[in-house]
Amino acid sequence: MILQLVILTVVLESDLGRRKIGWFRVARPVIAVAAIVPFFFTTVPTGGNDLILQGAGALTGALLGAFSVCPLLMSVGHDPAWRRRHFRTATTPAKPAVVSHAGAGYAAVWIAVTLARLGFAYGSEHIFSAALGRFLVDQQLSADALANAFILLAIAMDLARSLGLWARARTHLVQAGIAPAHA
Repeated sequence: MILQLVILTVVLESDLGRRKIGWFRVARPVIAVAAIVPFFFTTVPTGGNDLILQGAGALTGALLGAFSVCPLLMSVGHDPAWRRRHFRTATTPAKPAVVSHAGAGYAAVWIAVTLARLGFAYGSEHIFSAALGRFLVDQQLSADALANAFILLAIAMDLARSLGLWARARTHLVQAGIAPAHA
């Protein structure tokens, strides 16, 4: 639960509204995940269908992360006179920057996925624990693999979001002729 809420908070804080796409913005959620995950990701079960479940979690996360930065939910453009948001009234000269704008649709995707994960976690302990236990046994899955699938979903979603954001910024620069294609 803590991991889910930390990832949601970091991603929404760094992406909602109009924001410059810089290295720290792309890397910050990745750094947060790298710092927190070792405490939760303690084992990699390989028996039965465990690897398939964990792979499905990672793939689902990657697809959701890529979707979250698609043009439908986030626009990317160039601002020739960008100023950092905390210093817009400063007298320092503005610098050109690639910026994105994410709004309610972007937030809705991240919040919905987080609520679904938290809802499943609550339900698996308080509502359908017996049915889930039978399902895991019938499908030759371990509880650790299920937990890992959700952790991998969160990690992959975050990494795909960062990679997608970087790729969209890079593509925008190349198409605008601002940066050479090989740099």
